Amino acid sequence: MDDPEPSFPFPFHSLAMNDIATNPLIFDQILTGEGEIKDFEFGYCLANDLESGQKRYLLFFQRKPYAAGILGPSGETGSTTLRDFFVNLARRPRMRLTFLLTDAVLIKSILVLQESSPSIQGAAEFLRIENQIVALMEGRKDALVALIQDGRYSFAFVKGGKVVRAYFNDQVLDAARGMDWLDLIKRIGEHRSKGQEMTIRIYENMRTAPAPDYIEDKERFPDGVFKYYTRPLPELILRDRFRTLKRVDLTRFPFIIGRSAQSDLVLAESGVSRRHAAIEEKDGKFLVRDLESTNGLFVNEHFTREFALQDGDKITIGDFNLHVVLPRSPAEDVNLVPADSQDATLAMDRELRVQITCPKCGASGSVPAKKLYLKNRVRIRCPGCGFLFEPEK
Repeated sequence: MDDPEPSFPFPFHSLAMNDIATNPLIFDQILTGEGEIKDFEFGYCLANDLESGQKRYLLFFQRKPYAAGILGPSGETGSTTLRDFFVNLARRPRMRLTFLLTDAVLIKSILVLQESSPSIQGAAEFLRIENQIVALMEGRKDALVALIQDGRYSFAFVKGGKVVRAYFNDQVLDAARGMDWLDLIKRIGEHRSKGQEMTIRIYENMRTAPAPDYIEDKERFPDGVFKYYTRPLPELILRDRFRTLKRVDLTRFPFIIGRSAQSDLVLAESGVSRRHAAIEEKDGKFLVRDLESTNGLFVNEHFTREFALQDGDKITIGDFNLHVVLPRSPAEDVNLVPADSQDATLAMDRELRVQITCPKCGASGSVPAKKLYLKNRVRIRCPGCGFLFEPEK
């Protein structure tokens, strides 16, 4: 393929799968090395929403989802969580997916792009690229040179002042092929002579990291990658002595609470230890554990070292209260039995029933009381108009 489609923002080596519907099994097959794209060790998945035009991407490193990002309308990039990527797939059924094979250096280049700010940036016609290149060569620096045109990126990966890998979006290159600086300058000149606007960015900060919710051990995905990241997770409602401050989503575990700026939830108060407590997930349950704090941990006004959390529990740390909101179980749909169909069989049923009226059409009927009160959530379906509603408590 000599001319990749403009919809692909980053370079690649080969197209694994193009323009397919969301299929959770694909992500599990990549993880296990099975299925149609079993050799997908390094690469990225581009998710294109046909309705909104929004694009997101997921980077794979050694088969595992490693980091994710968002593409703006002009090709600008931004980091997001892995959970955010998968939840958006689950919520947008018209997403179309494309899987593109790359190599580890190209994945590193994309991570530098989305996680760092450029040391130098400017239009090619104004930026004296020759002077910048001389500075990189004489300083024997490591850097990433990114060329941007029409929201599409090309990269030159520099080690010790030399280009060791080059990737252009309009040409698939051998992963092991480097490029001379003169070749790169010539290439920039060719694009400028064609009247194509080009922006050049030079990144000298080459440090990168995976997404904060990256899970290295694939055994942590017992029900599959897709289900792991889209599963319901707890919330904390943070309050001080006077007011509600914010709601906090727990998207990674252990979730550290403390005074340190490195905590997942920072509580800047003298009564809070630097690493005060952690919320952990174990066998589908959530528990809070004291991290040998100075002033201790309290749940529902009782001192504790470790406590299995339930919906509505109150964790007290220093002068802060954290109200726990656990995900509710999926709703059970219960059919409303119309009053005029309660035949002899139903009349002989000794089960206690509750009379319910459909709020949409006004039809009346009944449902078993134990269904109504012993389940976490119940939705009732009216047999007349088909309306699905939750009963008033």
